[in-house]
Amino acid sequence: MNVNTEGQRYRRQRQDGVVLLVVLMLLLLTTIVGYQVMETSSLEARMAVARQGKEVSFQAAESIIDQSKNDQNLLVLAFIAGLNNSAWPESTAFTFVDDAALAGRAEVRYVDEVATLGNDLVIGNPGLRSLHFEIRAQSGRVDDRFNSQHIQGIKRFAPKLL
Repeated sequence: MNVNTEGQRYRRQRQDGVVLLVVLMLLLLTTIVGYQVMETSSLEARMAVARQGKEVSFQAAESIIDQSKNDQNLLVLAFIAGLNNSAWPESTAFTFVDDAALAGRAEVRYVDEVATLGNDLVIGNPGLRSLHFEIRAQSGRVDDRFNSQHIQGIKRFAPKLL
């Protein structure tokens, strides 16, 4: 009986060492997987912030263009500057009520008179001409690196001067 208990004790000690080694390997594997998951989620969070910043900047530039298209005084100033051969008149600053850090600028320039398309406009309204303008809008945050610049052409009808 004495021999049997010593053999069991020897096997148990050898097995305890193997269990420790297996547990350490599993702990190392779990640590590596956890680190990779943490890195991936951190990268996804940075990508989401960048996407949101670009989207806000894009929407702000589009909003500036929409406001500039409907500002008759801005279009008249651009038309006068275009007649005086000034490329881009002074820009107009825009701020946003909902976001104080977001700001932008718009520049409008008169390009030229565009020939009207179709006889219906010419025959039906011989006293109108089509004016072509370009609006350049820039927007972004003061503390951010996400800026947008958009250029859009618009046409406005105006009476012909005799």
